[in-house]
Amino acid sequence: MANSKKVLILDPSPFFRSTIRKVLQTIETQLYVSEAKNTTEAEHILNIEQPDVMFMDIALPNNDGVPFLETVKSRYPDVCLIVLTSHDSIEYQKASLLRGANYFLSKERSSRLHLREIINSTILKENAN
Repeated sequence: MANSKKVLILDPSPFFRSTIRKVLQTIETQLYVSEAKNTTEAEHILNIEQPDVMFMDIALPNNDGVPFLETVKSRYPDVCLIVLTSHDSIEYQKASLLRGANYFLSKERSSRLHLREIINSTILKENAN
Protein backbone atom coordinates (compact mmCIF):
# COMPACT_ATOMS: atom_id res chain seq x y z
CA MET A 1 0.00 0.00 0.00
CA ALA A 2 3.00 2.32 0.09
CA ASN A 3 2.35 3.67 -3.42
CA SER A 4 -1.44 3.68 -3.26
CA LYS A 5 -3.43 6.76 -2.43
CA LYS A 6 -5.53 6.80 0.70
CA VAL A 7 -9.10 8.05 0.48
CA LEU A 8 -11.61 8.65 3.26
CA ILE A 9 -15.34 8.82 2.56
CA LEU A 10 -17.32 10.63 5.28
CA ASP A 11 -21.05 10.30 4.79
CA PRO A 12 -23.86 9.21 7.13
CA SER A 13 -25.37 6.96 4.44
CA PRO A 14 -23.87 3.46 4.15
CA PHE A 15 -25.40 3.18 0.68
CA PHE A 16 -23.75 6.39 -0.52
CA ARG A 17 -20.37 5.45 1.01
CA SER A 18 -20.55 2.12 -0.79
CA THR A 19 -21.50 3.79 -4.07
CA ILE A 20 -18.58 6.23 -3.92
CA ARG A 21 -16.21 3.39 -2.99
CA LYS A 22 -17.34 1.43 -6.08
CA VAL A 23 -16.96 4.45 -8.35
CA LEU A 24 -13.46 5.09 -7.01
CA GLN A 25 -12.42 1.48 -7.44
CA THR A 26 -13.66 1.33 -11.04
CA ILE A 27 -11.51 4.36 -11.84
CA GLU A 28 -8.39 3.40 -9.89
CA THR A 29 -7.73 0.01 -8.32
CA GLN A 30 -4.68 1.11 -6.34
CA LEU A 31 -6.64 3.03 -3.72
CA TYR A 32 -6.94 2.35 -0.03
CA VAL A 33 -10.46 3.49 0.83
CA SER A 34 -11.78 4.00 4.37
CA GLU A 35 -15.29 4.98 5.42
CA ALA A 36 -16.71 7.00 8.30
CA LYS A 37 -20.33 7.78 9.18
CA ASN A 38 -19.61 10.76 11.46
CA THR A 39 -16.88 13.20 12.43
CA THR A 40 -15.74 11.11 15.41
CA GLU A 41 -14.99 8.14 13.17
CA ALA A 42 -13.44 10.43 10.55
CA GLU A 43 -11.09 12.05 13.09
CA HIS A 44 -9.90 8.63 14.21
CA ILE A 45 -9.18 7.57 10.62
CA LEU A 46 -7.52 10.89 9.82
CA ASN A 47 -5.18 10.49 12.80
CA ILE A 48 -4.21 6.93 11.96
CA GLU A 49 -4.26 6.77 8.17
CA GLN A 50 -3.69 10.39 7.13
CA PRO A 51 -5.59 10.11 3.83
CA ASP A 52 -4.61 12.07 0.74
CA VAL A 53 -8.20 12.77 -0.30
CA MET A 54 -11.41 13.02 1.69
CA PHE A 55 -14.89 12.95 0.20
CA MET A 56 -17.43 14.26 2.66
CA ASP A 57 -21.02 15.31 2.96
CA ILE A 58 -21.64 18.45 5.00
CA ALA A 59 -25.03 17.09 6.11
CA LEU A 60 -23.73 15.18 9.11
CA PRO A 61 -25.15 14.31 12.52
CA ASN A 62 -25.04 17.26 14.96
CA ASN A 63 -24.77 19.73 12.03
CA ASP A 64 -21.00 19.62 12.28
CA GLY A 65 -20.11 19.13 8.61
CA VAL A 66 -19.14 22.68 7.60
CA PRO A 67 -17.18 23.41 10.82
CA PHE A 68 -15.42 20.05 10.44
CA LEU A 69 -13.94 21.19 7.13
CA GLU A 70 -11.97 23.86 8.95
CA THR A 71 -10.87 21.40 11.61
CA VAL A 72 -9.58 18.96 9.01
CA LYS A 73 -7.81 21.61 6.96
CA SER A 74 -6.09 23.10 10.01
CA ARG A 75 -4.81 19.71 11.20
CA TYR A 76 -4.17 18.14 7.79
CA PRO A 77 -3.49 20.99 5.35
CA ASP A 78 -2.38 18.65 2.54
CA VAL A 79 -5.58 16.60 2.40
CA CYS A 80 -7.73 17.34 -0.62
CA LEU A 81 -11.27 17.94 0.66
CA ILE A 82 -14.08 17.18 -1.75
CA VAL A 83 -17.54 18.10 -0.51
CA LEU A 84 -20.20 15.94 -2.13
CA THR A 85 -23.59 16.92 -0.75
CA SER A 86 -27.30 17.34 -1.36
CA HIS A 87 -27.12 20.70 0.41
CA ASP A 88 -25.82 22.51 -2.63
CA SER A 89 -27.00 26.06 -2.07
CA ILE A 90 -24.63 28.92 -2.84
CA GLU A 91 -24.42 29.69 0.90
CA TYR A 92 -23.19 26.17 1.70
CA GLN A 93 -20.82 26.27 -1.24
CA LYS A 94 -19.26 29.56 -0.11
CA ALA A 95 -19.05 28.42 3.52
CA SER A 96 -17.42 25.13 2.52
CA LEU A 97 -14.86 26.73 0.23
CA LEU A 98 -14.03 29.38 2.83
CA ARG A 99 -13.41 26.66 5.41
CA GLY A 100 -11.02 24.70 3.26
CA ALA A 101 -12.91 22.55 0.76
CA ASN A 102 -10.99 22.13 -2.48
CA TYR A 103 -14.10 21.12 -4.43
CA PHE A 104 -17.84 21.44 -3.83
CA LEU A 105 -20.07 19.02 -5.75
CA SER A 106 -23.79 18.40 -5.74
CA LYS A 107 -24.91 14.80 -5.30
CA GLU A 108 -27.85 15.51 -7.59
CA ARG A 109 -26.18 17.60 -10.28
CA SER A 110 -22.69 16.09 -10.51
CA SER A 111 -22.35 13.41 -13.11
CA ARG A 112 -20.14 10.36 -12.92
CA LEU A 113 -17.99 12.02 -15.60
CA HIS A 114 -17.53 15.13 -13.45
CA LEU A 115 -16.61 12.96 -10.48
CA ARG A 116 -14.13 11.08 -12.69
CA GLU A 117 -12.53 14.39 -13.74
CA ILE A 118 -12.13 15.44 -10.10
CA ILE A 119 -10.62 12.07 -9.21
CA ASN A 120 -8.24 12.28 -12.16
CA SER A 121 -7.12 15.77 -11.19
CA THR A 122 -6.65 14.97 -7.49
CA ILE A 123 -5.74 11.32 -7.08
CA LEU A 124 -4.47 10.00 -10.38
CA LYS A 125 -2.31 12.97 -11.34
CA GLU A 126 -0.31 12.52 -8.14
CA ASN A 127 0.09 8.78 -8.84
CA ALA A 128 1.66 9.64 -12.21
CA ASN A 129 4.46 11.64 -10.54
